[in-house]
Amino acid sequence: MANALVRKALHRTLRDVRHVRCVPPRRATGLVRRVYDQVERDFGVLAPPVALHSAAPDVLAASWVLLRESLLVPGGASRADREVVAAAVSRANACPYCVEVHGLALGSLGHGSAADAKAAADLGAIA
Repeated sequence: MANALVRKALHRTLRDVRHVRCVPPRRATGLVRRVYDQVERDFGVLAPPVALHSAAPDVLAASWVLLRESLLVPGGASRADREVVAAAVSRANACPYCVEVHGLALGSLGHGSAADAKAAADLGAIA
C-alpha cells in the first residue's frame, strides 16, 4: 500500500492534468467510483494515468481492465517480469513517470528499484 504522503502527491498531480477534467476521487460516483475503489484496492493508490480516463467512465473501465489484466492477473509471466516489460514500454514511450512507477512496483515486489527497472528497460531485459 502506498503511504499517505505518496497518495497525497499523486492526488495533487490530478490538478496538473490539462485539457481533460478528471473526476476528483472524493466526487466520484457510479462506475468511476467502482473503478477508483478497485484501482486503490489492487494497486494501493489511484494513479493519475488511470484517472485521466475518468471523464469517460466506459473508457476508464476499459483501460483499467486492460491494465489490471496485463499486470495483476496470474498467467505465464511473474508480476516482476510484467513490471520490467511495463518499464521497458514506458521507457520506449519516453514516459519517465511510468518508468518510475513500474520501478517502484518492482521494488515493492523485492525485485529491484526504479534504477534497476530503468537499466532493464534500457537493455530490453526481462528480470
